[in-house]
Amino acid sequence: MCPVRLVPHIATADTGHCTINITKMKYLKIFMLTVAAVVLASCSDDESFNTLQTTVGFEQENIAIKENVGYYNVPIAIDGYRNGDVAVEIVAEGTGANPAVEGKNFLITDKTLSLLADNDTTAAAVLNVQLQTIDDKEINDNRELTLTIKSAQGATVTTSKVVITLRDNDAAFFEKFYGTWTLKGVYASSGKAFEKNVVLTGPNDETDPDYNKKLWATSPGLFNVGVSLDCEWPFYFTFDKETKTGTLSFGLYENYVATYGSEYQWVFVTDDGQSYVTDPVVATWKLDENGGLPAVIEWDPEAMIYLYQPGEGWWEAMYNLQLVQK
Repeated sequence: MCPVRLVPHIATADTGHCTINITKMKYLKIFMLTVAAVVLASCSDDESFNTLQTTVGFEQENIAIKENVGYYNVPIAIDGYRNGDVAVEIVAEGTGANPAVEGKNFLITDKTLSLLADNDTTAAAVLNVQLQTIDDKEINDNRELTLTIKSAQGATVTTSKVVITLRDNDAAFFEKFYGTWTLKGVYASSGKAFEKNVVLTGPNDETDPDYNKKLWATSPGLFNVGVSLDCEWPFYFTFDKETKTGTLSFGLYENYVATYGSEYQWVFVTDDGQSYVTDPVVATWKLDENGGLPAVIEWDPEAMIYLYQPGEGWWEAMYNLQLVQK
């Protein structure tokens, strides 16, 4: 064996028969270690996804929201214990008779969602797809879009689609009636004009059978029949998007609650004071030139509505009725 003589200035080793470049050996070793680290990291990433029996799926198949809601979370349920990560990829497309357009009617914040491993401690979790609606300020038919789970890692897909209806809020004039108005009219017993506050409310849930059909009016101290009566009654509502006109009607022969523990009804009496009718007392209204509610809604000034107590008779009547925006 011949001695090795190191030559520092060129970083080589002279064996008498060959010269070994130590610098190249050093870089080769570093390169091999780097490659090994990348391979190990890649294998580690592949193995990080869940391998237990876990499912992912939209919690609902159908959702309806208003187009002016802004941000809305669409939940994806994750069921089953996990020993690794779960990831899903979402796609969105306009569907139905009036498809919503991404970028114009809605946005999706992130279409790739992940849930990190939780060491097998939780059997249920939720991923939220963040949907942002875009209000167009136009009266139009409801729009529709569908979200689909395109792929999932670490889980099996169950409910893969959800259909989302974007309800047009610009035609939702029903809700625009909510709030305080002024009811103006004349009391028949005294011939005196009156102005009373009336608060209109209605259901917020669009699936409620009364939605877009029935408003509730509450008026403190509307009548004084020896005692002050705080009255509550229904207004029946219609609206036609084509003609941009609507109606507001008193419901007749329906019991409603007033203070002093009694139930009363509205009764409409014709001009001769004898003939009772069951048809509702209807006021027709039309949107103003700016597309808003009219400042005043008027009923037939001759239509006299009686405050009637079943079994007791009528206590008061009013006519020349107007509902005025505050």
